[in-house]
Amino acid sequence: MNRSTADISSLPTSLTRRAALGLGLAAGGTLALPAGGALAGGNASRGGDRTVRPQPGAVESADREVVLSRQVSVIVGKDTDAAAQRALTELLETNGCTVRTVTAQGADTTASGTRIHLGTPEDNPTLAAALETVGVEGPDGLAADGYVLAAAKDKGAVVALAGRDARGTFYAVQTLRQLLAGGTRLPAVQVRDEPLMEIRGAIEGFYGIPWSHQARLDHFAFYGAHKLNTYIYTPKDDLLLRSKWRELYAGDELENLAELVETANAHHVSFTFALSPGNDITYGSDDDFEATVTKFEQLRELGVTSFYIALDDIPTELGEEDAAQFGSLAEAQVHYLNRVQTDYVEAHDLAPLQTVPTHYSGSGPSEYKTDFGEGAHPETRIQWTGEGVFSPSITEKSVVTAVASYHTEHLYIWDNFPVNDGRRDRLFLNPLEGRAPTLHEHLAGFTANPMIQPYASLISLANYADYCWNPPAYDAEDSWEAAVDELAGPTESIREDLRVFTDLNQNWPYRSGSPMAPELAADVEEFWTAYESGDAAGEALVARLTAITELAPSLEPMASTGFYEDTKPWMVAAGQWARALLAQQQMLLALTEGRLEDASAAAAGVAEHIAAAGQATVPDQRADGVYKENQIVPSVGDGVFEGFIARAWEELREVLPEDPSLPFRGLPGTATTTLGTYKDYAIERIVDGDLATMFWSSKAPKVDDVVQVELEETHPIRHVQVQMAKSDSTPGDQVYEGVLELSADGETWTEIGTTDGSAVATATLDEPLDARFCRLRVTAKNPTGQWVQIREFGVGETPPAS
Repeated sequence: MNRSTADISSLPTSLTRRAALGLGLAAGGTLALPAGGALAGGNASRGGDRTVRPQPGAVESADREVVLSRQVSVIVGKDTDAAAQRALTELLETNGCTVRTVTAQGADTTASGTRIHLGTPEDNPTLAAALETVGVEGPDGLAADGYVLAAAKDKGAVVALAGRDARGTFYAVQTLRQLLAGGTRLPAVQVRDEPLMEIRGAIEGFYGIPWSHQARLDHFAFYGAHKLNTYIYTPKDDLLLRSKWRELYAGDELENLAELVETANAHHVSFTFALSPGNDITYGSDDDFEATVTKFEQLRELGVTSFYIALDDIPTELGEEDAAQFGSLAEAQVHYLNRVQTDYVEAHDLAPLQTVPTHYSGSGPSEYKTDFGEGAHPETRIQWTGEGVFSPSITEKSVVTAVASYHTEHLYIWDNFPVNDGRRDRLFLNPLEGRAPTLHEHLAGFTANPMIQPYASLISLANYADYCWNPPAYDAEDSWEAAVDELAGPTESIREDLRVFTDLNQNWPYRSGSPMAPELAADVEEFWTAYESGDAAGEALVARLTAITELAPSLEPMASTGFYEDTKPWMVAAGQWARALLAQQQMLLALTEGRLEDASAAAAGVAEHIAAAGQATVPDQRADGVYKENQIVPSVGDGVFEGFIARAWEELREVLPEDPSLPFRGLPGTATTTLGTYKDYAIERIVDGDLATMFWSSKAPKVDDVVQVELEETHPIRHVQVQMAKSDSTPGDQVYEGVLELSADGETWTEIGTTDGSAVATATLDEPLDARFCRLRVTAKNPTGQWVQIREFGVGETPPAS
């Protein structure tokens, strides 16, 4: 991926408007974070390139610098935002300055030396003169959260940081932080900036392990630095939000919420509390309304001013009491929502109520959407996920249609990227793509639904920050590169290694054509091309695989320790896969050179690495709310590792068909099942000889469901092997209670084995049994309600070598 932003010195001296800002302010550089740098190390490289992200709306720059002296006077008003003052003081002190804070009433605006004027024109009367001195207009007319930053020389350095409001003042400091790049010099620059989207942030709305308290605190620092202004608290497995929504918080939970609200406010992040009462609420009930506002009132006392009712993933049938009062689900819901908006939100002068309706996807009209949108209070903010629950793209046409279908002027997106609660074995570290650059003309904004891993989600959240602030200027690759560099820190070797790792987690399965470990795949393809010509050295592939084996130790010093800890299980698994491939590369090299004993010896070392890669090392938490260690096998490499291994075994099989290292291969056959199929995980994948592919059912199995293989003709069968779940070594989605059966005619069946709870079901016969059909039949429901995955179903005449 190539960076394409321009250095500040190359910007034109004339004012550059939004339409001409495709270059940005700078290339390279590392953004320093506030509040101790809990996420990305906290220290910018001294004298580094200056990068401003999100890309500002308008910039004017002169070919000269403004140098801050070691003594800096910060001039503020009595009501200037305290968070902005703290952030500015910390920034200047970190960069080696001594700060003297002066109130506007006692300031001498004609004095010499470095003066930084901070605030809004309303709270700091010295700003008007300062803005005139640096030759810029004030922030009047800008959107909420906008700001003006200007630096010039006048008896010393003069810097004006003028916010449209308190948050805009804070954001002006964040831009100054980037322009200083860890030093005391900045360009003689004028920045006039405002967001094009009102709502910019994240919704912690996934199933699975909720984020830790510390992770949320760290996220707020990150959001403030990146000009994200919204965090919605609604983790699905917080029982006090859903199944126990009427109960109040107490003890440590209440204290933690208080600290979250305080910290969010300190970074100008709107902490939105989202209740999910829809599973058992009576919409017309006075008691349930009182329970709602009582819960909200507990949070308002902590400083929350933004509330949300989540109506997603709930029953669509009204209860008896509501059915007698309302004509439809939508009518009942808007009755309840409007009552909260008018009787509570407006009564306390709070931000407008937010909600996600039960029918939250698809842009086309429906009776529910019409009733919901027309009935809802006009100020209510309504969330929508796009054309699908996961939307590969969100187009202007789709949004315009949805706005009309929901009859609202305040639609905004609940974007289910990069959330991984449906694929908990995966990390999605690819860029945010497919969002049209004109959506700000029709939407209030976006909240991203992140991954269960909070720090691993920061790449995409940095992308959302850049996109939502200035959609026409958003460059997905450039934003992604900058985010990766920020998390890695300034050391180039660590940045390179982090790119090696992120390459292994690029495929987003909800977008057709999404790349699969593209850099690794390219090296693999180059290897096989050379191999077909007799060259198995594979220098590029070997170098990449060697780097992958060292990812866990080499990335440990990266700037974001949280990202490292979140993703370490995937690094370790990737290292084991890479060791398996390196062993196979040596096997293939020996084959090309006729060293068959060496080839067999190299092959013998592959299995242990594959088994290690298949260990469950990721924790999980399901609907019971119980946290459990080592539940999930990390999936990394997007199938490229497995694909290489499958082909390499075929090369060995062709030369040494009896090698004991070879995996068991079943006879050719056709697979069928009574189970439904999830997406494109088709049943024929279980007989393709490739462990990188699999069948996945669309629901849990019932008693007497079967997965069956029909051979091309009758054979004397002695061995059957069914490899289920994601890995041979770790149970997962599979048949937990079932029997293996053989039949010559598909009518009369002989039981030859049973499942034992492991991921592999096998049966080996002392004497062969003539059969053409083999099936795995379910004898009891899965105790955990899990679905069924099968990677290979092998039926053969000869048992594998022991």
